[in-house]
Amino acid sequence: MQAEAERARLTPEEPQACFDQWAEEYDRCFLHRYIQKVQKRVVQLMSPAEDAFVLDIGCGTGEGIRYLGRMVKQGLLAGLDISPQMIEVAQRKFPDHPQVDLKVGDAEALPWPASFFDEAMSTFTLHHFPHPDRALAEMVRVLKPGGRLFLADLVFPPSLRRPLNWILRLAPMIFLLIGQKDSP
Repeated sequence: MQAEAERARLTPEEPQACFDQWAEEYDRCFLHRYIQKVQKRVVQLMSPAEDAFVLDIGCGTGEGIRYLGRMVKQGLLAGLDISPQMIEVAQRKFPDHPQVDLKVGDAEALPWPASFFDEAMSTFTLHHFPHPDRALAEMVRVLKPGGRLFLADLVFPPSLRRPLNWILRLAPMIFLLIGQKDSP
């Protein structure tokens, strides 16, 4: 059982390469509408205070940050993603927002001090992490005492993680084929 779990583990480079390739098309992909609905719902459930410090782990192109920004006007909105290209797309959405702090990094080693955030969220990312337990420990570490963590993810056995992430790599190509077919 342990050997199966080890074989199913991803390296950090696998999701990074996939999402780097997908970054420019991500907001227009076939999955994005569903992801947006879930992110909006998570933000509604969070209902952060106007001056809250909130972290989005695996922030991608920053859509969750955008939804949070409708409620958090005076606090800090931070986002972390392993993909430099995803962060680049997100930064273009927030060119003049000093309360938005976007970083490239690993969820297993968050670049913020302990007890820094009031709330944190992570949507559809946990299944990409090589060591989800370490990522969760880091999320808890950066939360203030009494802070809240909101997770939304797909759940499947470790033995399926690698094959499903491999299939995800095909998504940009599928999107391009669909887009080309629909083009005049």
